[in-house]
Amino acid sequence: MPDRVPAVADLLRFIDTEGPVLGSLCTGMAGLDPGVAAALGGRIAWYCEVDPHASAILAAHVPDAPNLGDLRAVDFTAIETVDVLTAGFPCQDISAAGRRAAIEKGARSGLWHTILDVIRLLGPRLVVVENVAALRWRNGGLDRVLADLAEAGYDAVWRCLRAADIGAAHRRERVFLCTVPGAGRDADDAHSAGPRRRTPRPGRSSTQACGRASGEPQ
Repeated sequence: MPDRVPAVADLLRFIDTEGPVLGSLCTGMAGLDPGVAAALGGRIAWYCEVDPHASAILAAHVPDAPNLGDLRAVDFTAIETVDVLTAGFPCQDISAAGRRAAIEKGARSGLWHTILDVIRLLGPRLVVVENVAALRWRNGGLDRVLADLAEAGYDAVWRCLRAADIGAAHRRERVFLCTVPGAGRDADDAHSAGPRRRTPRPGRSSTQACGRASGEPQ
């Protein structure tokens, strides 16, 4: 028998280890970040979450990391730099259960544009993005995300995974996208957060289970 039964707060606490420094955007209840840390190690330096209920849970998960709140109002030039950036950005305008306004017209999923600005500014060595499987449907927005990242100097790989793939009793399919600085781009040099171009970007919609952006290395 163990000497003591762990408290609930101990079970929820995000365990800091040696490894990269993580920053988290649209954190939710921190479902994505522990998975990234399980693979890479590291610690969460800060996160951005506005929902009060999720924020209360995060205070137990990562009590030593500050909640920066609404990422649209954060001065990212004044915070701790990070090696890895995660973003499970809003799915309401992408999901099959919503109105399918997508990234361009959706007030919530359109937060992707701000996330892209943060990526340009911070220049992390790895970005991990998560969203619903409908992101890869026609007009879902995966082509836009890949094109935006390519324009920012990043190469990306993506794959759809289901909760059932790791033993859960439900499907819950999600797209996971990993992106790193492309060849010729120094990961130590962050892009300035200048105005985004509003001209159309090349891209394609896809219904494949996984893929890579055109021309990118493995």
